[in-house]
Amino acid sequence: MSDNYNHVLKETRNMVSDYMSKFDPSHDMHHIDRVTNIALYISKDLLTTTNASIDLEVVELAALCHDIDDHKYKQDNEDQQVVRDFLVNNLKYSKGDLVAKIIDHIGYTKEKKWDDEKDDPEEVHWRNHCLELHAVQDADKLDAIGAIGILRCAAFSGARNRPLFVPENDEVSTAISHFHEKLFKLKLLMRTPKGRQLAIERHEFMQQFVNQIQQETLKTF
Repeated sequence: MSDNYNHVLKETRNMVSDYMSKFDPSHDMHHIDRVTNIALYISKDLLTTTNASIDLEVVELAALCHDIDDHKYKQDNEDQQVVRDFLVNNLKYSKGDLVAKIIDHIGYTKEKKWDDEKDDPEEVHWRNHCLELHAVQDADKLDAIGAIGILRCAAFSGARNRPLFVPENDEVSTAISHFHEKLFKLKLLMRTPKGRQLAIERHEFMQQFVNQIQQETLKTF
């Protein structure tokens, strides 16, 4: 790791920490650190189990910055190119454009809109073969499921004043309905072998949790 990269990493972490400090606990610096650690773990697994080439610097920076410009918190007057401007223009980091491109492809809402049959072939090829992207995507999804995912869902719901659970009412958006709308679908969207492996236990834990919620709220009292 070069002295220049150490400087870029330190400055980026400081920027991200300041940026995330205004958000609720579902999207705080602890979330960023978990995603970064998981993304690096997945990347190192790819390096040791395959002949693939993967840039750990790019993975680390993309994971650190992956929630910058998140649409859930985005203000209309905010700069649309925060990460690119910071890494390329401010820090003169040579891989800044790639990091920014990866970040632009992180998010369940974005992935839902992808269509490999209709989208630009060059774009489709890149997003299907960029291992740095896959590592960060899987890490972000893994932190959305399992025990920590349950806590994050409750924290986000509380911050948005969304009910936790309303039995027998599918028309109300609740924390529990979010499991069915999104969280239970993430296991099948993992892009890496290690991501798929780690998702199994977390997915099963969420199923047990939701089943327990339904048992506890049965109208039998």
